[in-house]
Amino acid sequence: MKLSTSYKQILSLSVPIMLGSAAQNIIVLSDNVFLYHYSDVDFAAAGLVGVFYLIIASIGYGFSRGGQIIIARRNGEHDYVGAGTDFQSLFLFEFALSLILFFFLQYGSRSFFELFIKNPDILEKCMLYIIPRSWGVFFSYLGVSLIAFYTGIANTKFIMYDTLVLIVVNIVLNYLLVFGSFGIPPMGIAGAALASTLAEVVAFIVFVGYKVWDKDNRKFGLLSVQTTIKFIFKYV
Repeated sequence: MKLSTSYKQILSLSVPIMLGSAAQNIIVLSDNVFLYHYSDVDFAAAGLVGVFYLIIASIGYGFSRGGQIIIARRNGEHDYVGAGTDFQSLFLFEFALSLILFFFLQYGSRSFFELFIKNPDILEKCMLYIIPRSWGVFFSYLGVSLIAFYTGIANTKFIMYDTLVLIVVNIVLNYLLVFGSFGIPPMGIAGAALASTLAEVVAFIVFVGYKVWDKDNRKFGLLSVQTTIKFIFKYV
């Protein structure tokens, strides 16, 4: 991709990045809007546990920015296979990190919330949210590694489209699962968590599908045996 310093080029690169960076905040906002109209207790719990999940998500996002810088350097050096190998390293690291935080959310979050939540109703609502929401950590962390790759190679257009898919799916599923529609029982805060997790799954699948289909990234060797072998020997 040929880069220039025109305002149009800067905006075409930065707007998708900004939208992608705000994705998790938009999801939490969407959950809170629907739960505000559902139940006061659910809304109070969502305000607390939503911020907590944002902190968890920001950990993976922060590491992905570091990977983005390394990928961008390789791309600038025209070491495309090296950029592909660095992406695979980032992808593997994000997966390992998401696995650790998944187990923390599944088995340690109750003890953590009990330190400062004294209302048993809100505590239970928080757990109803965080347990199904913890599955989204995998797709959130792996998703930001994909965003880091496309940002690093200065090809950000699809990030905006994928973020829009995430937002639309989340809103539709929130309506269906929080209030209950088409035979689905109302689930409240648990429905909001499930809606957000499923939205991340759909957005991740769409992004992976685009990555496989995108012929422009063939030069990075992401699907080649050569890059995979180089990646394996890098860590032997």
